[in-house]
Amino acid sequence: MGRYYKIKKSGNSKKNTAWKWFAKYIRLRDAIKTTGDVLYAKCITCGEILSIEDMDAGHGIPGRMNSILFNEDIVHAQCRHCNRGGGELQMYKKVLIDMYGQDKWDLWQSTKNNPVKYTDFDYEQLAKMFKQKYKELGSKL
Repeated sequence: MGRYYKIKKSGNSKKNTAWKWFAKYIRLRDAIKTTGDVLYAKCITCGEILSIEDMDAGHGIPGRMNSILFNEDIVHAQCRHCNRGGGELQMYKKVLIDMYGQDKWDLWQSTKNNPVKYTDFDYEQLAKMFKQKYKELGSKL
């Protein structure tokens, strides 16, 4: 009889948990903002309306560097095609500049590679904060 081994996920599980709650919060926030419904959101780049389960929390600036990973201003509900295909970066840039201005965009670009070290405690606090934000948003409906 074969043995079964539990496969450990790579990376920091506390960081993964913080990201999970952040992404859930972003998708719910944008669903409410773009459609008024908790189940469907409008993609920030192509405008397609999809189930939030079929959306990513996509970064307007490529990469998942810690300095921008949890920045609520540059992460929005984005369909998987736009987010993972990478073909809508210029549209996303335009949307963000329209929303926040060129100066803010330039600031994000200039700081995107700044090293940021999070501890496990920091990730736990981020997870707790975004889980609370998620629950508060959901309870308002």
